[in-house]
Amino acid sequence: MTDRVSLPKGVRSLCVTVGFERFAYYGLQSILALYLAEMLSDGRDPASIWLLDGLSRLTGAKGVALASVVVGSFVSLAAIAPVIGALLADRLIGQHRAVTVGGLLMTSGHGLLVVDAALLPALGAIALGSGLFKGPAAARLSGLYQARDSERVEGFRHFYIAVNLGGLLAPLVIGTAAERIDWHAGFALACTAMLAGLLVYWSHFAGSTVAEPQLERVPGPSTLPAASDMLTIGVLGISVAMICVTNFQIANAYLLWADTGFVLSLGQWRFPASWMIAADGVLSLFALGATRIFWARHDRRHGSTRPATKAAIGAVFAVAGAACIVLAAGIHGRSDVPVYWGLAFQLLNSLGLANILPAVMAMFGQSSARGFAATAMAGFYLSLFAASLVSTALASQFSTLSILVFWSAHALCAVFGASGLITIWYRSRLERAPK
Repeated sequence: MTDRVSLPKGVRSLCVTVGFERFAYYGLQSILALYLAEMLSDGRDPASIWLLDGLSRLTGAKGVALASVVVGSFVSLAAIAPVIGALLADRLIGQHRAVTVGGLLMTSGHGLLVVDAALLPALGAIALGSGLFKGPAAARLSGLYQARDSERVEGFRHFYIAVNLGGLLAPLVIGTAAERIDWHAGFALACTAMLAGLLVYWSHFAGSTVAEPQLERVPGPSTLPAASDMLTIGVLGISVAMICVTNFQIANAYLLWADTGFVLSLGQWRFPASWMIAADGVLSLFALGATRIFWARHDRRHGSTRPATKAAIGAVFAVAGAACIVLAAGIHGRSDVPVYWGLAFQLLNSLGLANILPAVMAMFGQSSARGFAATAMAGFYLSLFAASLVSTALASQFSTLSILVFWSAHALCAVFGASGLITIWYRSRLERAPK
């Protein structure tokens, strides 16, 4: 007996394409700050890099501080660009062209990075290309599922497996090549990966008989989302933002706490704190695989489960994960924290997000009306951006607040987000109840 679920034609190609795109993006992210810090701390004149001297004068930053400004500006632009890309996809060029143009921009940007002087235009092309690519690619995947049912969640589960695989492999492959061989070798690998992703996409969708999703822009006036759908999208966005705040802390304050306060030892050997990030990648992939098997078996025996139910169950896991670090902070404080507390948090958090994120993306796709599919997906990415902003604001208080208060604030955010997802689940049950 098999648990495999038949996927619509095109889903695997889209997931492979997204995996290559994330591999290239996360590979760049893993080396960009290191590359800039080395390049700008060796006395190089910013004027030798196009536009950098103007950015230095505008911000007053130099050397390593200027490197931080460049990285922060790039991340911020990449976070807000999906809104622009979604509007262009929905109102002007369509999802297929948006994915193609975005992919070409990113490929060109990664390639331009081998020319030091073209640093800022290259990063701008990657950020804007990512904005054109991300929302429309997710909307295109959503549109391959014609029915409004839980099968769409399975497609997004594959989507997130591809994203996590790309994020896990990118630092190992691109980061190692960049640090051990040459920075430009890393950039070239990222460019090659992005081009490979585009070739996979074109091999399936260029001239394919697979139709553009029914939510794609068509001649005539667009259908505005219903008020109830707009409310659902708004609650989903706020809930996901709040429940992901703790997750965004993993690479920030949580990592600092792990480095200074966790017992990171195997016998007499202390392993690097950065291994906690690698462990998170492994646990995320495990969680995605485990939840996929569980729901496949459950749906075969009991019928399909609605995305709202999966998101609500995931919310319980996410809150339990936040509770783990609150307990660890309450029992151990800032030091001598057994590593199993951190691993328990990361496992429960990964299980929660493995249920929440694919289900919520499916609900965003279901709630979007004709002509607004990519825009709805951009709303999802904006909610993640909001989570990162809240997480960053809290991280600035890591050294001033008591460790228990600090993590309790994160747990409250998780509870707030979980309440929204559970409310949507309860509302969906009422809608299905016999009149």
